[in-house]
Amino acid sequence: MIILRQNQAQMITFVMVDSDCDEVTGLGSGFTLQLSKAGGAFAASAGTKAEISNGWYAYTTTAAETDTVGPLSIRVTGTGAEQQNLVFFVREATVGCTEFTYTVTDSVSGALLEGVEVWITTDTSGTFVVWNGTTDASGIARDADNNLPCLDSATGGTTSLTISGNSGLATCLILPLTLRW
Repeated sequence: MIILRQNQAQMITFVMVDSDCDEVTGLGSGFTLQLSKAGGAFAASAGTKAEISNGWYAYTTTAAETDTVGPLSIRVTGTGAEQQNLVFFVREATVGCTEFTYTVTDSVSGALLEGVEVWITTDTSGTFVVWNGTTDASGIARDADNNLPCLDSATGGTTSLTISGNSGLATCLILPLTLRW
């Protein structure tokens, strides 16, 4: 089950298929999406809908749609498509830390880079990894549960953020932060 963070707008992606299980294209943002928070009644969505391509679609929730801890059930319908039923789990935001957003871009073109592996370690050699993730389509590093790293201001020492990717991209940024997990 995919975990969503409480009180934060977050993008989810899904595929729309017809009764033959073929991908349905061309819906744009014209599909209907309803949400049920923690078993409550389904309500109309208020976030941003978009078509990615080849039957893939995206929905970005509003912070208000993720304000309730527990299951977030989503029902998606569209012309020519079978109803898609999606379930996510909204978890409580960690108290006392700040989510750290690290966006990876191409240093020449400025393009957002997807699929770059990111590690946060407690040492500059990269031996003690305390957080790792991969950049999403927006170039933002997220862990396997779609979460950003949650960091406290440091009282001493530093945290090293090491980034590397398939194209040989490698860098190290020393941050005056500590990771809370």
